Amino acid sequence: MLSTRSEKMWVTTKSSFPMMKLQMSLAVRLQQRCQTSLQFVRFRKRINIQRPAPPHYERRRVLEVCKPYYKYLDPRKGMSLVDLCEKPIEALPRTREDNPYERILAREMLNWFNHSRMIAFFHGNPISAEDRFKTNIIFKRNNMQLKQYGRRVATMALEDTKYAAVLKLFTSHNYMVFSTEPQVAKLIKLNRKIPQLVLMAGIVDDRFLSKNELVKYSLMPDLQTAQAGLVALLNSAAMHLTQNLTHHQQTLIGHLRKHVELQQESLKEDGKES
Repeated sequence: MLSTRSEKMWVTTKSSFPMMKLQMSLAVRLQQRCQTSLQFVRFRKRINIQRPAPPHYERRRVLEVCKPYYKYLDPRKGMSLVDLCEKPIEALPRTREDNPYERILAREMLNWFNHSRMIAFFHGNPISAEDRFKTNIIFKRNNMQLKQYGRRVATMALEDTKYAAVLKLFTSHNYMVFSTEPQVAKLIKLNRKIPQLVLMAGIVDDRFLSKNELVKYSLMPDLQTAQAGLVALLNSAAMHLTQNLTHHQQTLIGHLRKHVELQQESLKEDGKES
């Protein structure tokens, strides 16, 4: 009786084994589907297979050398020498049309140059619109004008003039300050408050000066003070010459006056004694 029951259990277990195997495989598949997959991405973005990034220069050279060459499939076979030339054909220089607005700006720029006794050239570092507005206000309060012109406009305005030498300064973003009076000392003092503008050179009374020369010019007194000092120096020389010429006469007159005073005193004493 026991043997029969054990045989039945063994048959039942043997028959249910494939079903258990199937259930385990399904559980494994379900677990794999529920699990999150990890994908490593370079440079925080997906790799573009259709347009890959260009390789490094050295690697590109190696790949170019190792590229297979098929003799019978050469696409350059039968091409002329002109077509085989890999150097790019030099493009013809572009001719720009005359812009009337640039002509107006050029006349305005030349007018500023002709009617300004002091012109300062600055190199412009990056500056915000708000700081640019504050800079305009600072120069405007001190009777100065901050302007900016391009190289093409500067060439149209200053070419074939006495200011043609300053065209070499127009190689980047430049600013110019115009003033009807040579306020060099005030200009340098204001420039210390504006680090975005770097002073390069200037023109004072039609004379081109470097930055160091402008600094030396700012330490000098103004024209009226210098003229007053020159007049005082010339007057002192004339007075010194006059004193040297009349020294002997004045000395003789002094001695004679003293002699007369002594004689008068002696006569008074003789009159008292008598």
